[in-house]
Amino acid sequence: MEAVFAWCKGAKFIDVQKLTGSFEGTTIRTLRRLEELVRQLTSAAKAIGNHELQEKFEKGSELIKRDIVFCSSLYL
Repeated sequence: MEAVFAWCKGAKFIDVQKLTGSFEGTTIRTLRRLEELVRQLTSAAKAIGNHELQEKFEKGSELIKRDIVFCSSLYL
């Protein structure tokens, strides 16, 4: 939880990684799956007509989806 909060606050990946105690790939996979869950929650909020909650989830998704974690390939 602390690592995700740090990531959303704009911390660098290496600093977030120090908080986890796991492998880099595990951290990346976890953040990607979390962002996928938040997108699904956004869709659910939209489906029930709760625009305030939808906007909050959209903002959360924007905070998670950045930097090296969401690059299409690490082999450039």
